[in-house]
Amino acid sequence: MYLFSFKKYAGHDRVFFSSKAIGNPGDLLQTEDDFLLNLGEEISFQELYHHQLSPQEMKVVSPGFFDQHVLSFLHWMVYERYSNYKSVIKYFVSMEVQQLLMRESKAKKKNWSGASKWLEASFKQQNIDISLPPKGQTLLIIPDNRTRHNLFPSAFLESPEVINLLSLDTQNKKDQHWRAIKNGARGPIIATQSEVFQPFIDLTTIVIFDPHKWYYHNQQEPRYSIPTVVKKMEEIYWAEAVEVSNIWLL
Repeated sequence: MYLFSFKKYAGHDRVFFSSKAIGNPGDLLQTEDDFLLNLGEEISFQELYHHQLSPQEMKVVSPGFFDQHVLSFLHWMVYERYSNYKSVIKYFVSMEVQQLLMRESKAKKKNWSGASKWLEASFKQQNIDISLPPKGQTLLIIPDNRTRHNLFPSAFLESPEVINLLSLDTQNKKDQHWRAIKNGARGPIIATQSEVFQPFIDLTTIVIFDPHKWYYHNQQEPRYSIPTVVKKMEEIYWAEAVEVSNIWLL
């Protein structure tokens, strides 16, 4: 098994090999001084990873920490962008994983709501054919924060029923959102390009606003384009993606 270490380096990356690893791919393991994510028996650029993890006791502390959808997405991002795991995984989860685990019990499950009904009604008024299923997660991708406030009224953004992901949020708030999504939050989830890598468990609809905007092209390592990422998300999550241009929901 290949294991990603949250605290130790293995050459150019943080990936170790261990024949003694326990659990299943996606499980989070703990040793005396580290947390390890079980990446499975096959990883991207497997020939580059030869560092053996020293024998030590380990236990599973969070089964299915990454489900198979998220794990497949992670491997694809590393391979497609010719990157490494330490550069990519930070988009999927906080490196302060111990703090994230401590906040687990505080996360609440959010349900399908009036906010989603308002959004669907707004689409219909503008003859936009988007159906929001009542039992799935809906991801709304916007190019920048200015668009966020131009598209949606403050009452919608501030609703406790909406998950409004911001890159400038505190890590505490990001962790709470991460947990809420993983625990099955329903309804609108609003994100810019750097916040789309969430642990969705029932993603059914992806709406990308103004997909032509240059903001959707990440210029830092790993470089990626959101339209390309969305196509892969459609495949992995069996979700429906819709592109919308020149829309004003106010």
